[in-house]
Parts: sequence; C-alpha cells; structure tokens
Amino acid sequence: MRVNNYSALNKIMYDDFRNRQSRLIESINKAVYKKLNILPSNTLANGLSTDTLSIVAGKLILENQKKLASIGKNAEELVAKNNVLHLRKGAYYKFQTSSNTTAILTVGEGGNVYMPFSELGLDANFTLPPADYGEINKLTRLIGDLAEDGSAFLVNTAGFNDLEVKEMLGKVGIKPGWFEVRSDSKTNKFYLLDNGLIYPEYQVEAERRGFNIRNWFKDGYTRDSTFIIEGKEYKLDENGHLNVPNGVGCLMGNTKIIK
Repeated sequence: MRVNNYSALNKIMYDDFRNRQSRLIESINKAVYKKLNILPSNTLANGLSTDTLSIVAGKLILENQKKLASIGKNAEELVAKNNVLHLRKGAYYKFQTSSNTTAILTVGEGGNVYMPFSELGLDANFTLPPADYGEINKLTRLIGDLAEDGSAFLVNTAGFNDLEVKEMLGKVGIKPGWFEVRSDSKTNKFYLLDNGLIYPEYQVEAERRGFNIRNWFKDGYTRDSTFIIEGKEYKLDENGHLNVPNGVGCLMGNTKIIK
C-alpha cells in the first residue's frame, strides 16, 4: 500500500509539472505577440521573421533570468555539507542550472522540493529555457524522493539514468559514498556508488553482514586473497570470514577481489 501511495504521489507531481510546463510554454507565445504589438507597423506588415520571434523570446527569457537572480540573492545555496543535505520546511534555496539560470526552490511537507512560482510572484508571462524546466523537474523529483523514501525505491524506479543521478547529486555537492538527506521530519541515509547507483543504508549493512558471515574458503578463496573495499584492504581470518567493520560501504559493486 505504501508503494502504491508513493507511485500515486509521483504521478500527481509529474502531471502537475507537465500541466504547469504547458501553461508556461503557452504563456511565452502570448508574451511574444504582446511584445510584437509594440513593433513598428511596417515590421508587422512585412511579416514576422523567425529571427524577430527568436530575439523577442530571447529577451523575455533573459529578463526572467535576471528577475530570478535578483529574487535569489538572499536565498541559501542548495548544497550539501560533508555529504549531508539539509532541507528546512519553508526555506528558500537557489540552484544554478546548466544554462546559468538561478532556480529558486522551497521545501514543503515531508521534504517535498518544488519551485514556488506563485509565491515568488511569477506571473503568466514568466518563462525559462525549455532545458531549465527539465533540469529543475529532475532535480526536485530526485531530492524530494530521497527525502521522502529511505528505501530509494522511488529513485530507482523513476526512470533516472544512473550517471544522470550522480551528475545531479554532484551539482548539490553530494559525492560518491555515504550521504544523507535530512528534512524536518526525518533523516534518510544512502550510499552512492561511482556508477550512480544508490543503495539505502539497511541494504548496505545487510550486504556487509553477509560478507562477514560467509565462508569464503568454500568459494576457493584463501588467506592470501585480498578484498579491497573503499580503498582499504581486508584479509580472511582463519575461518574464512571477513571482518568488515560497521559503517563501511560494503557492496559487491564497490568491492575489488584479488583471489
């Protein structure tokens, strides 16, 4: 039932974003023609060129980017400290997109992250480069899912590309290894591999315990075998067991074994 609730919430959020995006795309067309109405009549009489439309649209986008940059002056950077990302309900955060747009984000219930268009006073003529909407949508979904779901189920089933996940998390200061996403209601801890895969804390600990209780001698390994985990070497004891301490990110995808 909990999984179904998550899926339903994701669909609602995605549909809401798509509707908002459609409205904003429509608004830029209206805004462009509104701007064109002030052009000299002979320009309109001679027909509108693609270049004219592109210039007007570009000016609108530039104006809106400047507006967001001004609004975001006092907002906090959305960045993790020591691989811990804090999300405070009602706080405003700024995030720089790949096209150098300052996106302003806020946090709602349960760590839900979104761009508060109406709260920021962004009217119907507000628009941004299309790529920005996609980037903002992916980032807010990713961070919101990690804040809400400690199992990483939402992230791992949301259609994100693994390397894309690593790149997006890197933009907010999260590096491979253990990381946390903290909201007012809870803290979720995960492990990020270099390939972008995310594992919940309980799964990493379960694999670590599995590594320790396994008799590796039965699999053909010896006391000379070396297990390299997080850059540190481990050897088997006289019973064929590893003794990997608690807290080590012990995953098969993060372990190099020299037999």
